[in-house]
Amino acid sequence: MYQKFPKKIRIVIKITTADKWFSKYIRIRDANTMGYVSCCTCGKYMFWKDSQCGHYMTRDKKQTRFNEQNCNAQCPKCNDKRYGNGEQAIHGLYIDKKYGPGTSEKLIHLSRVKGFKQTKIYLQTISDEYRLKVKELARKKGIELK
Repeated sequence: MYQKFPKKIRIVIKITTADKWFSKYIRIRDANTMGYVSCCTCGKYMFWKDSQCGHYMTRDKKQTRFNEQNCNAQCPKCNDKRYGNGEQAIHGLYIDKKYGPGTSEKLIHLSRVKGFKQTKIYLQTISDEYRLKVKELARKKGIELK
């Protein structure tokens, strides 16, 4: 029997699914053809599944949560708020080096824009788009997803 969840729970499920596929995409994007990534802040080398999707502007900033320039593969320690606090300053320098000077500043301004809503349709679109991107990129790089 189909159980209908309350609206708030349905949104949380959509966000979780979108996060899952977006995170996989970022980590595979940053991986080499052997499936290894380098932490954007400390340089630690690890398998893509052992890394995390580190956000320069935190995930609670809805405007930049799914922005590819805002996210890079990061080791769990650097991405942990208790230890590395995301290593935001170093992450910003990495972003400017990767995408050009001033990119981190643009992300800061974008994260402050008011009125952005994460609708169910928006989140479903993100999930669908990144699920396809993950499968295609993994195939191109020869990375196994299982």
